Amino acid sequence: MAKIVALDGYTLNPGDLSWDGIAMLGTLEVYNRSTLLQAQDRVVDTDILIVNKFEIDESFLSHCPSLKLVCISATGYNNVDIEACKKLNIKVCNVRNYSTTGVAQHTFAMLLHWLNQVGKHNNLVKKGYWSICPDFSFTASPIEELSGKIFGILGYGDIGKRVALIASAFGMNVIVCRKSDKPIHEEGIQKVDLDTLFQESDFLSLHANLDDSTHEIISKASLTKMKESAILINTSRGGLINEIDLAECLIEENIAAALLDVLTEEPAPLNHPFYQIRNCKITPHLAWASVQSRARLMKSLEENIAGFLSGNPKNLIN
Repeated sequence: MAKIVALDGYTLNPGDLSWDGIAMLGTLEVYNRSTLLQAQDRVVDTDILIVNKFEIDESFLSHCPSLKLVCISATGYNNVDIEACKKLNIKVCNVRNYSTTGVAQHTFAMLLHWLNQVGKHNNLVKKGYWSICPDFSFTASPIEELSGKIFGILGYGDIGKRVALIASAFGMNVIVCRKSDKPIHEEGIQKVDLDTLFQESDFLSLHANLDDSTHEIISKASLTKMKESAILINTSRGGLINEIDLAECLIEENIAAALLDVLTEEPAPLNHPFYQIRNCKITPHLAWASVQSRARLMKSLEENIAGFLSGNPKNLIN
């Protein structure tokens, strides 16, 4: 039987899912986390390796003489040296479209949290501010409606499309900038160029892949084109944003707010400048991590491994 090893399985399954489906495909060893030295020992006679963010480079592969498949428990694969795997005839596969619903939901959870100030008002109510208010309704800060606003989307893959659908349901006008020259067929979605996206969006949500063309696409040059009332949302990749430029922009209130689920360095250091900025809200890269998303991810891993073992590989990158 094939030996299957998961080097950093905790983020996928902290204990609320089952590895049984994958365990039926071979001899399975699951490690919550692995240091480099631990991993080198754990993969010596491994046939199939499951990794999430653990880095697989050419040096590490020299410790894996039996390795035939690297199965990434994510969509992004920048932590794996694809060319090095190709030279050694090691196949690499990823998982796609498992978190579309969850990421789209989190995008609007962050936006509604900011606009409706639910947490702020809850805290003030429990401190007694409503109880001593002379009016039946207590409002500590203005509440803005979504309807009629311009919702901009950078990137228009599966997640971008789902976000556009929800934005339209809220009554917003949706504009999209995408790399592809393909027309957008969804009713009410307008394709625009990058400058128009920056200039017209009341809310700008990032859903683009991170590559050379999108690295730090949000910088001083693009931020200065945005409205002072604009809100930036990033549930994609931290590297899309130049964080120094964004911090300066937020402090000077050149845009209204940034709502971030991802940062360039993760976990973020304790002294990260964003932590001290009032109009920057951060969640710890959890948009992908709903129970349902992780269950779909686990099932897709099982299908990828089963397909590879049966000679019908799925979701191959190389």
